Amino acid sequence: SYKGTPEALTYFFKLLDLRRAGRLLGLDLAYFFRAVLEKFDELGEEPNCLVADVQDEIFDMVKPADPRYITLQDLINCRVGDTIVGMLTDAHAFYQHDRREELMPHDGEGAGEG
Repeated sequence: SYKGTPEALTYFFKLLDLRRAGRLLGLDLAYFFRAVLEKFDELGEEPNCLVADVQDEIFDMVKPADPRYITLQDLINCRVGDTIVGMLTDAHAFYQHDRREELMPHDGEGAGEG
């Protein structure tokens, strides 16, 4: 996927880095994720999570060099930067990530049925 390329992540990082500090703090992640939660509310969906939990999950996924913030290099190195950008900017992408286990076909389901 092109979203995971260093070039694409650089583009998205510049959009997410509103303070132009070269790093994303938990507050930055919360700012963007709240907008995703608002979209869930508009659609009548239950987000099934708290902002703080998603912040923690993102930091766990990225494993930044400094645990206080995420840099562009951290986002590129983690190999799931495209997922993280989606979680922060796209309600549908977050829904797919959040419900990934429910959305995956289970062994035996769908095979030979119908």
